[in-house]
Amino acid sequence: MNRRAVVVRASCAWLIVLISLMVAPVAGQARVSSGCTATASASKSGAIDLTTATVWHVKDADVINGSGNAPTAQKSAQLKVLLFGIGLPLLDRQGNSPSGSAGPYLIADYDRYTRVLSVAGTSTTCDGSILVIVDDVAPLATWAGILGLIALLLGLIGLVATSLQFPSGSARVVGMVVGLVGGLGLGLLLQQGAILDPANIFGLLLPAGGALLGLIVPGVLHRPRVAAGERL
Repeated sequence: MNRRAVVVRASCAWLIVLISLMVAPVAGQARVSSGCTATASASKSGAIDLTTATVWHVKDADVINGSGNAPTAQKSAQLKVLLFGIGLPLLDRQGNSPSGSAGPYLIADYDRYTRVLSVAGTSTTCDGSILVIVDDVAPLATWAGILGLIALLLGLIGLVATSLQFPSGSARVVGMVVGLVGGLGLGLLLQQGAILDPANIFGLLLPAGGALLGLIVPGVLHRPRVAAGERL
């Protein structure tokens, strides 16, 4: 068996194992600390105790509000949206109060972009997180899902194309780029399917693994041209 084919198969198997390790139940343990409490309500889906809950199922028509309380006055509070474990600022407030609130937020204003949203909140002495899943929105009805599918398809097409090329340095660079894009696309699709938690920083291993695969794949299916009249 061709040695390169064996390496590629081994790499693909490694990626499958990697995905299986990351695809764990999205509900983890609550991370509200220091005696703080948090609650939220949705106009259609009802109220939830964010102090103990880790996953919040809502609907497209919901309007949500949230509030938090702490044993001592909090001088600052931040909310972040997590994507591949990286926090993107959503809210930043300053003050001096043991309680605070946020909202109202209309789910329909956000679920066109993503149906699975991991939100983390921190204040002076408190922190917590919640995974929000919009149940009545399909994964491919969001921008994240569509872009993820496009990126995955482009990555797969690019990997096949580079496998037919001569394994030059430029082909490997292109392979790494398309592998990276494909890995990001796969990660987005897994997130939109509520299989991979966007707060899971190990999700970055998918684009990293795709880039590694793209480094190996070029030339695997390449066949040198045989000059006319040359014997094989």
